[in-house]
Amino acid sequence: MKILPALLCLLGVSVAHADPRADLQHAFDGVLAAGGFRGYAQGRVFGPGLPAMEGDVDVLFPDRIHVRTDDIEFIALSDRAWINTFGFWTQTDRSLLPITAFDTAAMRQAIASISNVRLEGTARTGNCSAHVYYFHSNGRLPGASGEGDLRAWVCDGNGRPARLEATDTRTAEKLVFAFDWTRRPDVSAPR
Repeated sequence: MKILPALLCLLGVSVAHADPRADLQHAFDGVLAAGGFRGYAQGRVFGPGLPAMEGDVDVLFPDRIHVRTDDIEFIALSDRAWINTFGFWTQTDRSLLPITAFDTAAMRQAIASISNVRLEGTARTGNCSAHVYYFHSNGRLPGASGEGDLRAWVCDGNGRPARLEATDTRTAEKLVFAFDWTRRPDVSAPR
């Protein structure tokens, strides 16, 4: 019976040495390692000055994205883009869409900039049991951009982000992104 207290003691030591900042950075590094993400976005996904949206987003790094909302659907590949209007896909100039490429180096800088991390507690999301972190970041994290305060729900089982809430310091605009890790992102030319 002396083994059980020793194991509990070891478990307590590993929890006591947990580094919330490192855990959070590891979660976002995992998004980069996955090569992209998919999920449901609400807010000014494409930055300040552009309309808020609500819908599904699939991203493959560095420059492929498929967005589906009630108002608009578009697909952008590295050199081509399409927009769906009235049920018909029409090729368009990629520069007319409210997106840019996902710069991996810039995302790594944003991950490195994570600071003032505070573990707020635990919660259950639609996908998993998670730890909730409050933190500050500068730049474009996978799922949100801008300088400001954020909250992230990181799944206990796989260490991936389940949800991200960002509030831009300058504009107070809020963005919510719910990650969906049940399927790989799909971004291909329309058929």
